[in-house]
Formats: sequence, structure tokens, C-alpha cells
Amino acid sequence: MGQLTHAQLLSLAGCSVKDSPHSAFYSRLETDSRKVDESCVFFALPGVASNGWDYLDSIVALGCKVAVVPSSLNLQHSNIELISVTDPAALLVSCLHEFFGSMPEHMVAVTGTNGKSSICFYIAQLAKSIGFNSGLVGTFGIGPLGDLSEAKQTTPDLLSLHLTLMEMAEKGVNFVAFEASSHALDQGRIEGVPFQAAVFSNLSRDHLDYHGDMNSYALAKRRLFSVESVSHSVFCLDDSYSSFMAEGAIKSARHTYSEQNPEADFYVKQLALEPTGCRFVLCHPDGESLVFLPLLGRFNIQNALAALASLWYEAEDKQALISGVSTLHGAPGRMDKVQLPNAPIAVVDYAHTPDALEVALQALREHSNGRLICVFGCGGDRDRGKRPLMMAAAMQNADYVWLTSDNPRTESIDQIFSDILSQTNQGEAFSFEPDRRVAIQQAILSAGPNDVVLIAGKGHESYQDIKGVKHHFDDKEEALKVVKSYVN
Repeated sequence: MGQLTHAQLLSLAGCSVKDSPHSAFYSRLETDSRKVDESCVFFALPGVASNGWDYLDSIVALGCKVAVVPSSLNLQHSNIELISVTDPAALLVSCLHEFFGSMPEHMVAVTGTNGKSSICFYIAQLAKSIGFNSGLVGTFGIGPLGDLSEAKQTTPDLLSLHLTLMEMAEKGVNFVAFEASSHALDQGRIEGVPFQAAVFSNLSRDHLDYHGDMNSYALAKRRLFSVESVSHSVFCLDDSYSSFMAEGAIKSARHTYSEQNPEADFYVKQLALEPTGCRFVLCHPDGESLVFLPLLGRFNIQNALAALASLWYEAEDKQALISGVSTLHGAPGRMDKVQLPNAPIAVVDYAHTPDALEVALQALREHSNGRLICVFGCGGDRDRGKRPLMMAAAMQNADYVWLTSDNPRTESIDQIFSDILSQTNQGEAFSFEPDRRVAIQQAILSAGPNDVVLIAGKGHESYQDIKGVKHHFDDKEEALKVVKSYVN
């Protein structure tokens, strides 16, 4: 990485260089008040629980000598130089781009309630299949494809995201697919990232504890498509919010995709759902192609089409891009099968919203001949309103339901279960087992060899958060143990 002189900082901020007493240079830029020292510039950004400018005394104590603050606050401090600008975040981005590195040349951002992670994973795979060195920033990890490190949040904070992308560029990554969450969009965490393509998958109830209502949630998502650098936008024509989202794409070219709607630019026909995947004729702007997608579920057809559409302008060889669809690997914890001969099929999936749970169950119904059993719970300290809707989705689409814990976090399990069951008839076909490990065991052992057991809600997660402590817990590991014991 590079360095920034004080004179350069002042110049970018639009301040007079001669008015500053400092002639220093800075090797780091920082937004976390706990990480500063005399070698860095602190950028005081607004936060959710607190704001950066609340910690000026703290950064002075750690040796920091310069802080960039919002000019609207008229802040004063006798022990540190304050550089007041209209938009500290914009200045941070300018400093990063001017002096600290470059970004990967090609970038795609994906937003939506469900499917973001899978679409990004498929985009990265398809990009690699047509010659790019691709990488990911999202739920499945951060870094080059095949060398991902754990992601602590869906979309990193503004500074971390920029530094991460610059580090990836240094490693030779020239194509990045990343998830743009509604929180990140609302909080400006992707500001200044020059991605060229933006994708919308769908919108259903989620995160209303943060956004308050669906309109605010949708508006946060739509911000992605009005970003100046976006030249290519992709929308799912099957979702009722697609037109609303497209209103934000004033300057970009547009592509649409759909499972079967012939008005879309990308859609399928002659669909056959097989035990190992989906076979269909792909209709695209250049004609038709026979494709086998080695993934389960109609929604994975949509996810694959979204990935394909996002890369359409990037691919010189369109047939090579289309052929890449048949080589896609399933995303971790997304319709992830655990299967042995003469035993029920267990499928681990991240579905944690009513819509996602309904879609997952309906998808498995089409791929199975026996009973469909569902194991699920709801996360604590999150949107309570969706809990009875989750139960309704499970009861309406599965033959039997095992209600269990998810990540209760700091909330009472009894309260979570009370919310889930608030609109459920106690005489209906479900069992209640608060221990997730036991619930998985009982669900699989009670199933027949031709049955399918969906274990929903946690997917790729390898922990269970109980009272603020993360305990190792992997749904796929637990399912495999039980399936093996079933056979033996």
C-alpha cells in the first residue's frame, strides 16, 4: 500500500496547505478509533450506535494528530488538528484511490433478500470459466475464489471493503462479485466502489427491525442501481419489485431474467427436474442452447440466469459462458445434499425467511417422491414479525415439521417459540425439540428411505450463537452423522 502526505490530504480536502503546522506523512487511514496511532489519519464517520466524532478524546490519547470531521458539526478540539469537510466518507474514498492502491478492473454487485450469496458464487465461477481471475466479497467469504477467508459480515465497512478490494487486485484478482446488503447500501458502505454491473434478485420481508417498513427496505436496495459507475443492470422479471428497482437504473443498459417468462432476455423452456439437477433449453439474446444445471431447485435456475446475465457484456465468447453453467458447483449450505444409499436425503439450506423457506420446500417437493420433512427455527434478537410466517410456510409446504432452535443469541428461546407458534393450531403435524442436534437426529431417524429432510436456517454457518457465545455446530456434519447411523 502507499502513503499520504499532510499536504496531499489538505489539497484533496480543499484546504490551504500553508495553514497547517504539519509536514508529516501517513501510512494508514482509519475509521475505528481503537486502532489509531500517530501514523494514521482518523476519519470520523457516522455510525449506527455511535459516531466517529464522539471519540476525539480517545484518539488523541492514542497519539493520533489529525482527524477529518463533518463541517456541519462545527467541531473544535485543542489537542488535535481537525479537517472539516462536507463529506468525510467521500474524502476517505478519494485518498484511498489516489494514494493507496487500485481496484479490480471488473466488479459486479448483487442485492436482494434471497439469492445474493449463491448468485455471487455462481458469477465468480462463470467469470473464471471465461478467463478471469475471480474473487468474492460476501457471506461465503472474502478473497480469490478457492482461497476465501471468513467473512464477518455480508458487506464490510467502507474502509475495509476498499482495502480488501485493493488487496485482491494486488493478488491478481481482476473480477469480483460482491453482495450489497440493504444495511450497507443504507449506511453508504459501498460508496466509491466503481462496480460496473448491478443485479437485483428479489425482495421479501426481512430486516424490518432495521428499516421499519417494506418501502424503506426497497428504497435502500434501489440505491444500488443509481450508482454513477453502473453501466449494466440486471433484474429478475419474476419479482414484483423489479419495475420499482429498474426505476433507479436511469443511465445503465438493462437485462432481465425469468424462469419461464418469454418477455425476459434470459429464460428457460422445456424444463425437466431430475434427481441430480435441472435440464432445460436456455433462451438468450443470441438464440437457444441446451443446458444441464447440476443444482437442485427452480430458484437455482433463476440464480444461474442472474449470474449469466451479469456477465453477458463481459464475455466475448458467449458459448463458453453458457457452457460454464453446466459446470457450476452448489454454494455451501445452499440445497447442500447429504445422501447415502437406503437412507433419507438430508438437505441443508440457509433459508431463514418465510419466502426462502417456502421456495426451498417447494423445490425439494419437485425433486422427491416420498415425504418432505422440515427442521427449522428462528434467530433471536431479530425481526419477530416473520416468526409465525416462517411456521406457516413450513406447515403449508412440508408433510411434517420439527420446530427447534436456530441462533437464539441473547433472546429467550421460550419467547422465540411463543412467537413462532402464535398463529399455529397446536393439533397440527409438528414436534417441538429445542435442542437442534436432537431435532436433526429425530427428524432423520423418523423418516423413511425415500423421504427428504430439509434442515433450514443456518446453511453454511459452523456455529450456534447462544447467549452471546458461539458454539461449534454444523448442520451438515450433524446430518451426516445421523444418516450414517441410519444406514448402519
